[in-house]
Amino acid sequence: MKLKRSASPLIALTALIALVGCSAAPASSTAPSGDASSQSGSGATNVMGGPEGTTTFAVTASTDLASQAAAIITDGTVEVVTRAGVPPYEYIVEGTDELRGVDIDITKAIAAKLGLKANFNLVEFAGILPAMQAKRYDFSIASMGDTPEREKVVDFVDYSTDSNSIVTVKGNPKGITGMDSLCGLKISSVEGSVMLGLLEEQNKKCDTKMDITIFPDNANSLLQVQTGRADATMYQTGITAYLIKTDEAATNLEIIGNTEFGKGYNAIAVSKDNSALRDLIQKALIELQSDGVYDAVHDAWGLGPNKVAEITVNDGLKYNQPS
Repeated sequence: MKLKRSASPLIALTALIALVGCSAAPASSTAPSGDASSQSGSGATNVMGGPEGTTTFAVTASTDLASQAAAIITDGTVEVVTRAGVPPYEYIVEGTDELRGVDIDITKAIAAKLGLKANFNLVEFAGILPAMQAKRYDFSIASMGDTPEREKVVDFVDYSTDSNSIVTVKGNPKGITGMDSLCGLKISSVEGSVMLGLLEEQNKKCDTKMDITIFPDNANSLLQVQTGRADATMYQTGITAYLIKTDEAATNLEIIGNTEFGKGYNAIAVSKDNSALRDLIQKALIELQSDGVYDAVHDAWGLGPNKVAEITVNDGLKYNQPS
């Protein structure tokens, strides 16, 4: 297998990168939370979110859970690590420093349920698990999959699902029909991702190997396809559909067929030494489901199909994604 690592992200800025703001974010930085939460007269915290940032989600703190959370997060602020550049999950609004996305709304709702505030910190995707292992942050939320391999180093709270699709330029000039037809083509992928694991598994079966180039983030991986430097990539289905629908720079892309690959959980990662916080996050999400906030947040972002009926912990073996 020919496997190349990009030395650095592309310097050229396209409309897509401008949209998600990924190039503008340092490799490791603290991002403004964009938290427009306020206390309502009913005692609920109004979390402002949704694609336009104007949808109100009223979250009532749990007295019991908040008391337990205060014993763990003693300063009232939970430090969360995420990434930018993957709308509708997490991205920076063009021309601003506002972090927005379904994961951001979910995190703010969890924090409000626990009587806390959330402070968001940005790192590249490949740096998230090392940062969690080093205990730099309380938890991560970054549309990261719960996989058996990752469960060896962190614990996960599984809060939604997504799948992956093959993405190429509109018209499908290479005649791609499925994973086996990627053999011999130039493919871009993301370091440390489930998509890369799926591609590597397929490449073992290829007589003529794929030429895979690895990038640190999704935006640059997708840009390779947009600009013809790569024939295809694998990308989360929900993200791709959202980009094609909302971003002019992505209108030259198409998802191949109706086949999705590697369905799995999106999961919140917590240190294995902090099972108490892990369990509080799970309980907060269960209460948010009962309150209707969980449904409202996902529906606001058009991600109703990604919802799960049960909030689980370390259930990655159910889908057994590679990582």
